[in-house]
Amino acid sequence: MLPKDTKWYFLIGSVLVVLLCAFGCVTAASKYIVKASEYNKKYPSVQSPIRTLSIRINEDQREELFDQMRKYSEKHGLEFYLSFYNNKETFYIVMYGEGVVIRSLSQPTFTSNLNFRFFENDPTDPPTQETVDELFSDLKSFLNEIPNVTITEEK
Repeated sequence: MLPKDTKWYFLIGSVLVVLLCAFGCVTAASKYIVKASEYNKKYPSVQSPIRTLSIRINEDQREELFDQMRKYSEKHGLEFYLSFYNNKETFYIVMYGEGVVIRSLSQPTFTSNLNFRFFENDPTDPPTQETVDELFSDLKSFLNEIPNVTITEEK
């Protein structure tokens, strides 16, 4: 058996160890939260588009649309990517450069309705409003060159 004084030292020491561990965990968690919030400001997981252009196009004009988007990308020096899914029923267009990412994803049931959404490539270094407006209006011009394309909404 331990003497009475030793029991108190052991109890006080145990309480101090528990308190130090709790303090260490709180400190580590607060540092993690600060780092996570800084990361989320730079790379938000859900980013809202800065502009959107909605169109309606005939499904048999897809190749014309792809050609126009390639020309548009070349004119503005944008990287152009086109992907197909579900046996080419669905396609995904991505163009990026000049601080902007432009995305359009067709829906399997509504491939005639498309939304071209403009996003900031880096929220900490957004593109100028003039750049976005120029890209947006020029996209409308390229899309209007396709017969029977209807612009249904602009935001």
